[in-house]
This record gives sequence, C-alpha cells and structure tokens, in this order.
Amino acid sequence: MELLKDNMMTNSSDEFENNIMADAEEFSPAIQQQGSGTHKEWNEVSKLPADYIRREDMEMKDVAMKYVLPFLPGKSLMKFRAVSNEWNHWIGCPLLAYQQSTSFQKLSGYFHQIVDVDLQSDPNFLSLDHSANGVPNPSLGFLPEGIKILSSSSGLLLCQGLESYYVCNPLTEDWKCIPPHQYYHGSNPAVILAFDLEGNIESYFHLVAAFPLLDQPVVLFEIYSSESNSWRRSSSECLELEDTTLVGGGLYMKGMGYWSTTSNGVLAFDVKNEVAAVLRVPIPPGRYGALTQIKDELSYVTVYNDCGDVFTLDIYGGMDMSLNRSVCINLGHKKSRRTLEQDPFIDNGSVLCSVLPCINSGDDIVVIWTTERIYLYYLSGQKVETIMTAGQLNPKRRFIPYTNSLAAIHEPKK
Repeated sequence: MELLKDNMMTNSSDEFENNIMADAEEFSPAIQQQGSGTHKEWNEVSKLPADYIRREDMEMKDVAMKYVLPFLPGKSLMKFRAVSNEWNHWIGCPLLAYQQSTSFQKLSGYFHQIVDVDLQSDPNFLSLDHSANGVPNPSLGFLPEGIKILSSSSGLLLCQGLESYYVCNPLTEDWKCIPPHQYYHGSNPAVILAFDLEGNIESYFHLVAAFPLLDQPVVLFEIYSSESNSWRRSSSECLELEDTTLVGGGLYMKGMGYWSTTSNGVLAFDVKNEVAAVLRVPIPPGRYGALTQIKDELSYVTVYNDCGDVFTLDIYGGMDMSLNRSVCINLGHKKSRRTLEQDPFIDNGSVLCSVLPCINSGDDIVVIWTTERIYLYYLSGQKVETIMTAGQLNPKRRFIPYTNSLAAIHEPKK
C-alpha cells in the first residue's frame, strides 16, 4: 500500500494508470502458471468472493473505490457515502477504515484549547483545508464529560477528564474510557498516545505516562495496553532530569515517545523496548520551541523575530540534537507603527511567535503561530501559506496536530 501511495504522488498520469492496471491483475479471469507455460481458465462454476470483479468487468468507479478512496481524508470519504449504496457500504467497511488510516497520514489541522484545571474551555478545530478535512463535533461533545486534549496519534485523540482518560476518533465519534491507572500522573500529565498502524488491523494502542517520583529526582513510566486493557509500571527509569519538569502532552512517532522539558531537553522513550534517554538541545537560554517531524526524523524547531517581517527558524536534530540549519523567511507580517505601539504582544517592534508541534508524511512543514496568523512554511519549496487569523497569542493555548482518519478503536473481548 505504501508503494502504491508513493507511485500516486510521484508518477505521471500515464504511469499512474499503468500502475493501477498492473495492480488490478488480480482481477484477471485467468491465472498464468509460472514455469509451465500453461494457462488455466477460471470458469463460471468457480466460487469467487462476493466483491470479486473480473478485469473486463471493471469500471472507473471500481478503480476509484479500490485504489483512490483509501488515500483521501476522512471528511471527503464521509461525503462520498452519498454517491451510492455500494459506496456507502464500502466506506463503512472496517477494511477500508484500515486501508485509509494507513494510507492517508498528512497533517489535517489542529485541535486547540486553552488549558485550565477546571476543564471549562471546550476544544476547537483548525482545519488546513475546510472542504476536505474536518470533524462533525470539534468540541468533542460526544464524550461524557468536559475534557482537555493531551495527545494524538494517527487520527485518534487522548483526552483527560476529571478522573479518567478517554481515547476517541473525533471523525467517527467512537470513544473508549480507559480504566484507572495505579500511579498519580499529576494535574497536567505528560501522557502520549502510541498508535502504530502497519500490520495492526486489530487497532491496538498504548498510553505511556511519564511522571516524577515524589521527592525524588527520578522519572517513572506507566504503560497502558489496549490489548490487555490494563496498566503496568515499566521497569525503566530516568535519572537525568534533575530540577526540571516535563511539558504536558508529547509527541509519538516511529515507535518513540518524546516530551519537551523546561530545561530544553527532550525525554525519549522506546515504547517497545522500554528504554528511556534524554536528548539535550543546545538552544540559547530563554528560547523555547516545539517537537516536530521533518524528513521522517525528530526535530526541535525554534522561531524568533528580531524586528520587521523577517523570522528565523532554527532546526535541531540528529542523535546529538545539534543545529542542522537556520532559515530566514519573510512572512509579510506588516503592522503599522501605531499597532506596534498598542499591541501588548509586540516588544520593541518584534513579534511574539512560536512553533507548533507537527507530524506529517510527505511534506516537510513547519507551522508558525504569530499574534495574528498561522503560517505553513514548506522547507523543500521555501513557500509560505497563511492559514487564518488566530487572535492574540495566549501561552495557555495548546495545539495538538491531527490527521483526518477513519482509524478504529480497539475494544477488548468480553
């Protein structure tokens, strides 16, 4: 499926058509016997699956159903359910949900929310493409209580209620209440949702909570498995984070969980092997950034604006999290002198800005949030795209990257 996805993105239209027909050979009415040179015909008496379509019977709609729909965002698929009963049945099929969740992995937008202890602020959704990406209930009102969003992974969200965690798909509105954990995770817990797609048709997922041992300079890990529907404490410990705290939320990619810290370090945790490590980011004091995925690798990105319209991105990465590159970009963030004097988020002509966490497949994007707008900066094409007017920058507002997916939520057998 991944090979087909790459072909769709890189080949010309003619090559794509050839690839589609090559992949459709499975629908041929004959099977070539390798080595013997004989030809075995399938007759009308043969028992074929109900959805089996022979090559000569294939129509364009059949090609679209089998080879195009899995690469579309979830909102678009929901619209296409009205095409016909056949399309409605196929889009509601668990197999397509699995194929779509493994094939469509682009950044669709952000859930954002002002984080407060009383959970009085409802989340909202910022779509990067309103016609294609979206959810029916951005406030997640289908959940049984007010929540704050902690993490996302491959189309699923991890949310925290007053006493419980919830995992939900905001597109399908399916959700699951997680059983109580054994250890205290704190009021703003550092918990990630780890949901790997490849070969995971059962939709198993993990939660990993990193929490400090009271009065001790050590971080412990508690892991929930949806397969066993239970929590357990990992034997792994981290002793390298003295006099620092973890920044809530976190990022999960390629089997690893990551958390930023107040000391500009990154706590890394291998979910499968349960090994913890600390990556030191050599950034200047007082400057903070965000974890993001660039070229399928973890990066830590900061942004600052000295004055005018020019902003500087510093991108750190690699095993030693060293400075890989600095990029100066012009965002066209023009303001009048009067506005500069009146805006409380502008100091001496410089604009307060920050980088939003980002996970994306295919496009190397850095997302920048200023006092007025959100920008997408494409590193490969050096292109800037303006998304919206975001209002004043509130440091309590949390942005969670999201992929518009039909991913199912695993329910343990009763």
